[in-house]
Amino acid sequence: MTHYPLPMTRISEKGFLILEVMIASLILTAGVAATMYLFRLGFQYLERANDSNLLSSKLPQVINFIKVLDMQAGSGTEDMGDDVIMHWEAGLVDSVRPARDDAFSPGGKVKSYFILYLYKVKIRLESKNLSREYEMNVFRSASVDKSVMPREF
Repeated sequence: MTHYPLPMTRISEKGFLILEVMIASLILTAGVAATMYLFRLGFQYLERANDSNLLSSKLPQVINFIKVLDMQAGSGTEDMGDDVIMHWEAGLVDSVRPARDDAFSPGGKVKSYFILYLYKVKIRLESKNLSREYEMNVFRSASVDKSVMPREF
């Protein structure tokens, strides 16, 4: 005996395949969109890390530039290459002309032929949309004009 379901209870599968394909394509599209977003985000972080490494690689060049910098100018801007710009400000902290005790000189003190200067230098390095600030103390010396120095010997 063969059993046939009633016509009203039979489940129709027409159109069910189209619904499955639409849901699958929606899931696939969401996955591709999420992956593209993650790639874009990763690229932005990679670009920022490269900019940070570029600024860090310029520090030895900046320090060599500070060695010959005219501190009395007060401030300035320099192009360090590779789209890196250095802005600097220098301020005199203190200056002194050392003296030492000498029993043979009149007055008991002999002044040095050099004046010592201490500068505070603020540096800002900029590259594209990244900026870093540094601050350092720079020690300088300058000779005193010997023609204005009194003869002590």
